[in-house]
Amino acid sequence: MPAWQPLGETPMHPEYPCAHCISCVGRGRGVARVWWATRSGEITLTSTHGAGRDAPMDPALATTRDEVSNARIWAGFHYRFSTEAGKDMGRKIGELTVATQLRPRK
Repeated sequence: MPAWQPLGETPMHPEYPCAHCISCVGRGRGVARVWWATRSGEITLTSTHGAGRDAPMDPALATTRDEVSNARIWAGFHYRFSTEAGKDMGRKIGELTVATQLRPRK
């Protein structure tokens, strides 16, 4: 569409891979492995940009990572393949961090 404009000003960072997806999924892996492995209950996130909308996190974090991915696409900052690559990288980084850096409490 020739008249299409992104929702926000295009940021000055690489389009590929989606860094927001990397950090969201990477942190989410740690939360999923540590929090839900040792506790029960719900974690709720409150968006500071989404009119204060509360979003419960599901244990698989699928809702959260998909919202981050779609928001970056809808804003016109990334293509779908960039968000998928970012989510895959985040998963691998998160798993490596949990396996090599997080130690049980003594």
